[in-house]
Amino acid sequence: MKIDINKNVYDLVTENPQIKDKLIDLGFKPLSNPIMFNTMAKKMSIKRGAKMLGIENIKEKLEKAGFEVIDGSENPEVKERKELIKTYINRLTSGEDLETVRKDFVKNFDGVSSSEIMDAEEDLLESGVDKEEVRKLCDVHSALFHGMTENEKNKETYTDPFISYMARENDKIKELIQKAKIGEEIEETIKNIGSHYKKKGDLIYPILKVKYNKPGPSEVMWAVDVEIGKNLKKALKENKEKLLNESLQRAEEMTYKEENILYPLVRDNVSEEDLDLLYQDLEDYDHNLIAYGKEKLVEDKTNEDNYIHFKKGKLRIDQIEAMLDTMEFEITFVDENDINTYYNDHKGSKVFKRPTSSLGREVYTCHPPQVEPIVRGLIKDFKDKKKDSFKLIKNIAGKDFAISYYAVRDKEENYKGVLEIVQDLSFYKEYLNK
Repeated sequence: MKIDINKNVYDLVTENPQIKDKLIDLGFKPLSNPIMFNTMAKKMSIKRGAKMLGIENIKEKLEKAGFEVIDGSENPEVKERKELIKTYINRLTSGEDLETVRKDFVKNFDGVSSSEIMDAEEDLLESGVDKEEVRKLCDVHSALFHGMTENEKNKETYTDPFISYMARENDKIKELIQKAKIGEEIEETIKNIGSHYKKKGDLIYPILKVKYNKPGPSEVMWAVDVEIGKNLKKALKENKEKLLNESLQRAEEMTYKEENILYPLVRDNVSEEDLDLLYQDLEDYDHNLIAYGKEKLVEDKTNEDNYIHFKKGKLRIDQIEAMLDTMEFEITFVDENDINTYYNDHKGSKVFKRPTSSLGREVYTCHPPQVEPIVRGLIKDFKDKKKDSFKLIKNIAGKDFAISYYAVRDKEENYKGVLEIVQDLSFYKEYLNK
């Protein structure tokens, strides 16, 4: 029996019910859950599902089970669709009129998936097309697909708590933008857009790029988010009506991209385990638009008898963690390989959110494209012993914070990583001004 590992699992099992038990035996355990089968299986291929579930050599295992395996992604028609999408995006990038290109697109396509759009855009970036040009035309590119994406044609309610939360918040942002366009709740709209973009930047873009090899949103959408946020604040501060209207229009276009490209991409790629982790991480952010209830708790793995012996004393792991969390400042440690390895969880309000899902990833993936070169430069100076520390005072939401970075070295001056400390200076300012 032939089996296409690039076809969605739901259709495969519907056509050949006996495949289901075989897939469950091979590790596709979620298929035994009727809810998962009727939701995720409709959007998940065997190939992608195996990657998410950590099932190696799926092709060989299926062949051993007696199936003739084919990969539809290698189908000439699939490749041709991808090349066509690239040509349309290229034509727009080259300055061709949107409506002219769109007319050709509509004639050749009846539905396009979020993955096809991102794959085509990522191919263009890899081929050397200027990133700034792609970002500049991001809104024009997405306008090409209006009314043609699979998500628009078959809109569904997300069952996963994290995606559902983000999608519902995006809907609220759309409502606020419409009010802001007629002069209502402008300041509140800008504040909530910034908060929403912060959640995407901390939680969604990095994990798609690093863990699931989908760099498109990080390379393009993230940078556009930053531009929109900066321009909205500038327009409000300097009372620039034209800039405000242009930025609100871009923010509205971004809501379309989130709804029809970004969230379907997350649904189709990110594992249930990682989605649970992302939902837990939402706890640290504001919830002005959508109510949040923490549904799952992280397992406590502390062994209270586990002492660590230092040169001057000893502490248990639970004591160390409680001590670090008691300190009235935020601590981040990035190891010698530039990997995020620790954040404390102090009791006060956090200035910089540090999601659990970013642990184990390169620190550079936690910053938007415009900031990444600065972070790389500072860490390189630490490694090259050109600097031992870097400190600044920054006013955030009306409060002054000391932000300090230290190169951590052992007794032999071997580089061990970077320590970041963020401290609220309000107490000290009030004391000195008495």
